[in-house]
Amino acid sequence: MHSNPKRENMFRIALVVTLALSALVGCGGDDENPGGSPQKLDCNASNCAGCCLNNVCQTGTTASACGKAGAACRACDSVQVCKADQTCGVDPNGVWRVQPVSAQIAASNNGESWDAEGSPPDVFVEMACPGATVVTTTEESESYTPVWRTGGCTARAGQLLAEPWVIQVWDSDVASDDTITDVLTARFTEQNFSAGTVTFGAAGGMTSLTVQLQKQP
Repeated sequence: MHSNPKRENMFRIALVVTLALSALVGCGGDDENPGGSPQKLDCNASNCAGCCLNNVCQTGTTASACGKAGAACRACDSVQVCKADQTCGVDPNGVWRVQPVSAQIAASNNGESWDAEGSPPDVFVEMACPGATVVTTTEESESYTPVWRTGGCTARAGQLLAEPWVIQVWDSDVASDDTITDVLTARFTEQNFSAGTVTFGAAGGMTSLTVQLQKQP
């Protein structure tokens, strides 16, 4: 058989084109990973013991990124920490001041004036924080809407969450003090610490009492 230079040349061109196309297919990746770039796995419980932030696994132990089991990271409130169980909450060892700041007192003491001359009651609050060995007392405020800035008590947050804060509201009189409420107890919640204040409802001759929770240095 005689060689045909023209046919052989066309064959060589076809071979080169075929090899080139094969090389392109080999470099182009596959349908599941187009472009050949490494696949980025979703952050979830199967591959992250901490929490996921922008699809990246975090340790889940910081106040800015708290969480576990592949859940979305949570930024804790300014008064919270990321606790040992990787949830946001108040530091149980942090010291907080519990300060009554205002109240509303009923217009009469069971139908009678609080004071003999008909003036508003001289209201003060006695209290004991969990673990306290002494009772603290606010200053007197002669008003149906008394306010206070001193006389609170302090305790660790863990105590205030687990044990009662004990209070009683009084009307100071010359001869003997009148009770506005019986002895009351309250237990604070995580939400109360985050809010910074909590208002308690009516009891005895008191319509309401607002208390401030302030973290100490």
